[in-house]
Amino acid sequence: MTTYSFSPDQKMYQIPNRNATKKEIIKINMLCEKQKKRDKKIVVIQGLGFVGAVMGALVADCEIENKSKYFVIGIDLPSQDSFWKIATINKGNSPYKAKDPEVEKIFKRTILNKKTFLATWISEAYSEADIIIVDINLDVDKTIPGKVEETDVSIANFKKAMVTIGKYMNKEALVLIETTVPPGTVENVIKPILEKCFRVRNIDLKKNPILLAHSYERVMPGENYIDSIKKINRTFSAVNKKALNKTREFLNDIIDTKNHPLWELDKPLASEIAKILENSYRAVNIAFMYEWTLFAEDIGVNLFEIVDSIKVRKGTHDNMRYPGFGVGGYCLPKDPLLAEWASKYIFKRKKHLNFSIDAVKINDLMPHHTYDLLMKGLNYHIKGKKITILGASYRKDVDDTRNSPTILLYDDIINSGGKPKVHDPYAISMFDRKDIRIESDIDLSLANASAVIFVVDHAEYVNLSMKKIIKSLIAKACIVDGFNVLSDDKLYYLKKRGFSVLGVGKGHIKNF
Repeated sequence: MTTYSFSPDQKMYQIPNRNATKKEIIKINMLCEKQKKRDKKIVVIQGLGFVGAVMGALVADCEIENKSKYFVIGIDLPSQDSFWKIATINKGNSPYKAKDPEVEKIFKRTILNKKTFLATWISEAYSEADIIIVDINLDVDKTIPGKVEETDVSIANFKKAMVTIGKYMNKEALVLIETTVPPGTVENVIKPILEKCFRVRNIDLKKNPILLAHSYERVMPGENYIDSIKKINRTFSAVNKKALNKTREFLNDIIDTKNHPLWELDKPLASEIAKILENSYRAVNIAFMYEWTLFAEDIGVNLFEIVDSIKVRKGTHDNMRYPGFGVGGYCLPKDPLLAEWASKYIFKRKKHLNFSIDAVKINDLMPHHTYDLLMKGLNYHIKGKKITILGASYRKDVDDTRNSPTILLYDDIINSGGKPKVHDPYAISMFDRKDIRIESDIDLSLANASAVIFVVDHAEYVNLSMKKIIKSLIAKACIVDGFNVLSDDKLYYLKKRGFSVLGVGKGHIKNF
């Protein structure tokens, strides 16, 4: 039976059958043999998501003394959800849209011109690798927003992926974990799995100890997508000296370490905690600002202006967060939960990371507040009304909708009888919510709406003409600025023309 994989823009790709897989194995073996004769090292990337795909292209683009050093193979599953990424990359295109123009350039350069990067679905490619980089998702299922006690951290699929690597990998290959994992995973989960696989293959672990390392990424899809890998400091660690040296050499090749030096930690547990702590710190700061947002709105002050006045204190307060609509993406909504899970199940601790866990709860439910502002602006009459939500991705100028806070707002509107329309200039589909349609035509999205909610500060929204807003919406419609998209001048302009205007953290609007 023929099956197909559909990209977010609904392009159809036939999933390969057994015959195609056999041919692919032969092709990969021949290509790797050819590349090795050219003294290239083979790097295999496991997982072609937002990190793995761009990481693969970046490594493939690496040149030492004007000569390509690496030949890169990206691997993903030949499934309906994933195969489209393989097909898209092999055409010389990035599977993800981003404002950074270097993203499309680097895929075209490495796939079509240099021919140092390709994507495939065959596990046999791991046997060719000098370096294997793990960039797959680790499943965290939060069934109910704000109910973190019902969160399930599932490592079953992740462990299965490690078994696949252990089954095929070269005994001298370096395995570099970039996936964000619960602290303790590298040494207590991954290493034993790979060692067991080596024993099954009759590989002497004393002569060939597992070369395993951890180095977390700080990738930020957007206008500096490429530089968020290449021009940013890296922390790394490994289970033994040989793995540490190999990791250092590799990272020095692909990262601008002259301007962004590496930071070496003594063991993987330390670097695993570093990634989780880094993101938990941000999550807590965001949650902290939420109660001040409510305070500012109630007493009629502009919290953005206040925060700006504090941020001038460099070194201590310049990283203070602003009020916002909600928290999304792959990291912040889940990373503190990984630490809690590790504390309980790997280290058998009875104490809890309460402060960090409470931050996740607050951030999960934050979009409810924007809904409350919407209801206030509509005088609590929402049933049957068209409500336009501007923004589906979790941050500006990217198409990443993972854990988008827009979903919670959308469901609030649906549950109260409203008719939400979601627009985004980048995102095509909502991750894990195929029922939510994302519109691409902003004029149609705004036409005859009873309310418009700005939830992402995409450039298109920041530059949106207020005359278009006035012309498109019904008279005296509600306008909610959920993410500081509109300036005070624009908000004043709209309010003076009869619109009901509110904003997250913008209590001063009531004084207009």
